[in-house]
Amino acid sequence: MAVKNTIDEAIDDISKRIRTYNEHRKLFQDLFRQVKDKLNPSEFPTAFDIKTSDNLFTLKVPKTNIDGLKIAGIDGGVIHRSLNYFDIALIRAVGVLFYHRKDSKPLVRYIPEEQPFPDILTSIEPLSQYEIESLISIWRMQKEIKCGIDLLEEDHPDIIILDGSVLPVIDLRQISQSKFLLSQYKKLKAQYRRLYTLCQKNRTALCGVVKDSRSAILTNKLSAILPHLSKLPEFSKLVEIDYRPIVKQLRDTDLLYQVLDTNERTFEFLLSNFNDDSDKDLPDFNIHCFYMKTAEFDTPLRIEFPVLFSTEHEQAQTISSLVNAVSKYNPEYGLPSVIIEADARARLQETDADILVDEIASKIGYTSFSLQKRRNRLPFKTSG
Repeated sequence: MAVKNTIDEAIDDISKRIRTYNEHRKLFQDLFRQVKDKLNPSEFPTAFDIKTSDNLFTLKVPKTNIDGLKIAGIDGGVIHRSLNYFDIALIRAVGVLFYHRKDSKPLVRYIPEEQPFPDILTSIEPLSQYEIESLISIWRMQKEIKCGIDLLEEDHPDIIILDGSVLPVIDLRQISQSKFLLSQYKKLKAQYRRLYTLCQKNRTALCGVVKDSRSAILTNKLSAILPHLSKLPEFSKLVEIDYRPIVKQLRDTDLLYQVLDTNERTFEFLLSNFNDDSDKDLPDFNIHCFYMKTAEFDTPLRIEFPVLFSTEHEQAQTISSLVNAVSKYNPEYGLPSVIIEADARARLQETDADILVDEIASKIGYTSFSLQKRRNRLPFKTSG
């Protein structure tokens, strides 16, 4: 009985916190929905670090005709096993090119092929768990960016859409302790730089689509500026409550889900620079970002892009129109079709790694069980 009471109390507490969170979220959603047509983000004080070329808080995404356009998407898949003596990873990246034709299904091409055999990569380096996970992430991104470079050189697409960030998301401070990791990271940065430069040369749009963003960067910027918007009557009710802890709970997509209409995006804004401490005296790129709602019942997509040619506003308009045009196939799932296809072709099965480990074990005279780390080979198991 005591256990049941504890569980019931925990469920009640979680339910209460979720209800409270939803009430707070709705307050801010309603507020920004009311004022979104009145806000000009390009006039926000520079102290709040919102750098944008858009003069509207939200913008309708331009309609575009994709007949005759080549739209590419890239995704990768990874299966990792951490074993005694070594780590092993299976990594596959696939580029998908849709050549859209009028009144016909698009022609489809795969880079390097429809379902390539995965690379088998091993490491016996004395790396920590975080370091080995970083290394595998770097290897995966190296494969994905190579797909992008090959697509550019062979097919000259109009846009390349990466699944995930358009930046190599690795904590440089963490990996700098390992010369091996740092060398791999620098190799990755050089690949990204080549991809950016080729896109710039060919005037190919490039973006990364983050489908499940947990970022709160825009919400944090907006919360800092709220006191300076008190002249708008809609904000007067915030004076009556302590809104700061409420805002701290909100992610960008939580706020924007009801603020954005379908086929609408936020203003674009500067996210970061490409260069970090590993880039010595090299040309830099500005990375910008916006959120866009492509499907009525799905959360907004976070879309990042390097500024390669034309203005930030013009690039945001082009990218939003193309991504939106190929994300309209399901009202509950607003991801670009080329990314859905690339994900399906790149995905790996857990059994693929199991078979590989069994083969390695037989070659070196071990059982696959003995290669497993202790936490994965408990000698006794309780029945269910």
